[in-house]
Amino acid sequence: MILSRRAVLATQMILPVSPQAQAAYPNRPIRLVVPFAPGGPSDTLARTFAERLSSILGQPIPVENRSGAGSTVGSDAVAKAAPDGYALLFNNISQATSPAFFARLPFDPLRDFAPVGLLAESPVVLLGAPNLPVGDLRAFLALVRDHPGRYDYGSAGNGTAAHLAVAKLLASAGLSMNHVPYRGVAPATNDLMAGTIALVGDTATTGLGQARGGALKGLAVTSAQRLPQAPEIPTVAESGFPGLADYTMASWNVLLAPARTPEPVVARLNEAVRQAKADPTFRARLEELGNTPMDDAAPSAIVTFLAVEQARWGEVLRAAGIRADG
Repeated sequence: MILSRRAVLATQMILPVSPQAQAAYPNRPIRLVVPFAPGGPSDTLARTFAERLSSILGQPIPVENRSGAGSTVGSDAVAKAAPDGYALLFNNISQATSPAFFARLPFDPLRDFAPVGLLAESPVVLLGAPNLPVGDLRAFLALVRDHPGRYDYGSAGNGTAAHLAVAKLLASAGLSMNHVPYRGVAPATNDLMAGTIALVGDTATTGLGQARGGALKGLAVTSAQRLPQAPEIPTVAESGFPGLADYTMASWNVLLAPARTPEPVVARLNEAVRQAKADPTFRARLEELGNTPMDDAAPSAIVTFLAVEQARWGEVLRAAGIRADG
């Protein structure tokens, strides 16, 4: 009998991994799926981690970009991959926001993955267009307040970290702007440079370079303190605008394997992540990109972290009315 492709994949998912294979792990390349387009902040950070983890594990870790449907295409591919440690997912805050963002998902973000490691977190940089008549966040928000409906802001896509950061900021300040979602941060930044839109939120991984280059106005960062890499850019809280005294926001990244991946394999990957983050040279590289290495956590603790984040961001999305069909 010839099995269908779906049946073959299902069979692969339930086949146990032999103790010998676990002991030898890894003995071939590990595929790292990034559910976003090349060149964006998640892709940049994923390639940085892939290079270091490859050195630690002794195997190539090619990055595979499988973007689409707000990260669900790539995430679903890993959720349905063989649970042997050779297909991993590099995701960001969308791992926690997708249940509230989408009416239906082809996978469960908690049950269908085995958490491997918490990686790094990054604030959002608020970038202003070159033709803005102001140069700081307080003055810009005053313009938004005084001219309702005039100003648009862009993001890398509906429901992305940068979209959520600006939506949360506007809600806290009691203001509204028109959101223009793009397919990636690059086209949003291009329109910002042209003055077509007034503001773009971009995680520090890629946004700091734009601000430091001088082509765009670095209005603020969403971290609690100024970033050492760009001390000239104030925090949102420093703007002094009403409602923003306690405002902070950061995106984060997590490494995941398919559910039912053997514990020894997950443990080996978790230890590799710990080794990477403990390397002073690698930590310096992350910080250069505007990221802070996250605290080490056992896989069981990461499950709790993801559940808490899912509940927290679910409330934010529902309160703001942010949905895939909205």
